[in-house]
Amino acid sequence: MSDRSEFIRRAGAGAAGLSLGHLLGPAAALAGDGGGNFPAHPRWHFVFVSHDTLDPLLVATQFGAQDAAALVRCTMQWSGSPRGDAKETVGALRSAISHRADGIAVSILDEASYAPQVDAARRLGIPIVAFNVDSGHGGGRIAYVGEGPRASGANVGAEIARLVPRSSVIVFAPDESKVWTERRLQGILAGLAASSQAPTATVVKLPGDAKKQQGTVEAAYKARSGVHGLFAVDGAGTLACGRAIARLGLRRKGVKGGGYDLLPDDLELVADGTLDFVVDQQPYVQGFAAVIQLFLARISQGVVIPWDTETSVLLRKGDVKAFLATKSRFEGSSSRQAYPLRRA
Repeated sequence: MSDRSEFIRRAGAGAAGLSLGHLLGPAAALAGDGGGNFPAHPRWHFVFVSHDTLDPLLVATQFGAQDAAALVRCTMQWSGSPRGDAKETVGALRSAISHRADGIAVSILDEASYAPQVDAARRLGIPIVAFNVDSGHGGGRIAYVGEGPRASGANVGAEIARLVPRSSVIVFAPDESKVWTERRLQGILAGLAASSQAPTATVVKLPGDAKKQQGTVEAAYKARSGVHGLFAVDGAGTLACGRAIARLGLRRKGVKGGGYDLLPDDLELVADGTLDFVVDQQPYVQGFAAVIQLFLARISQGVVIPWDTETSVLLRKGDVKAFLATKSRFEGSSSRQAYPLRRA
């Protein structure tokens, strides 16, 4: 069993609120002075409320949060819904507030259903930030740490226009859309519209099953003449595009491809040139930065206000070598603390 799989299995028991100290050992339980050059302070306890506690991409988020908490002599806890249920996530947020967490990071799937709890946290003086998923509707929204889906989508659209100028491409999106995949798709289409050399884009919906997705990608390509690019807005679709390109030998025909999420299979497809790029959300940074922001809000007594932090980066072939060469906490493939990093 891989390090990542073992961590997810163990974290499943903690979806309702076990701290990372229970899951990963003593690092999160450090005590002492203020850490670094900070003065002595209360050992604040920060709670993460995730919309999907067992998402493999968020393993690195938990490591980042643990490392930041240890750095500033605080503790953190991972909670939320193990299956992407908004009501469960709101319930976990309500629990974190009722137990008077010192700071909260929460994935916000729907602003309206979360707003009462966010307001309750503010009334109690609990600093709160959104991470990984945010409604992004403005108004009373809170600071967000994570990928800005529209912004990253616009970057992808510009990259597609660069790779496949004045041609034809297919953009694949899941048939059961989520707020972030829809916003990525909107961003991609906007990025294409902004380019003077943009290809014509057709949007095709993909079914949930991985095998069906690859079949849908292959059928969509065969049904359209002149297609020179297959791109996707989520990790499963990206993998389906890459496998379809490889199986049909489309690189020899000049077909380009790319998409989202930094999982091992995606990395291999970018490294061997099957896919041209993948967008990394930098999940470790999402956990690390969220804790630092909550800590600064606490130790400054509100003088430092949490701020929006965009974490996504577009990685090409030359960029992914470091990810494949090593195993690390920074991308969730190992729970070990090590420097230099352990070879893969």
